[in-house]
Amino acid sequence: MASTAPFPAPRPVHRSHPHTAALTIRLTTRGRVLLLVVTILALFTVVVASGRLTAEATSPQVSTQGSLDRPRPAAAVVVVQPGESLWSIAQQVAPNSDPREIVSRIRDLNGLADAVVTPGQAVLVPVVD
Repeated sequence: MASTAPFPAPRPVHRSHPHTAALTIRLTTRGRVLLLVVTILALFTVVVASGRLTAEATSPQVSTQGSLDRPRPAAAVVVVQPGESLWSIAQQVAPNSDPREIVSRIRDLNGLADAVVTPGQAVLVPVVD
């Protein structure tokens, strides 16, 4: 009876130069996915951090009296009442300005094709000093 080895014969080991073995990197699919996820997380962290820095730079500053120095809003919301028109709203919002200019600005703010408004409609109006 022929005797067989219980284990396969050992494979010969190819020894390479120690410096070249350290330079070759082989990534598996799992390694590539992990590298991609880590890169995306790092970029996301940078974006969030820069957004926070930008938000802090543009946030209102507290004055010495403790009140917030906030810029005035450029527009306010007015709900059209029965019998009101853009002309009457313009006169209420800016009594010392030309109503034609204010009506034009209201139409631009709201994307209105004409000056027709209906009661209950919310309309953006410019804040005029």
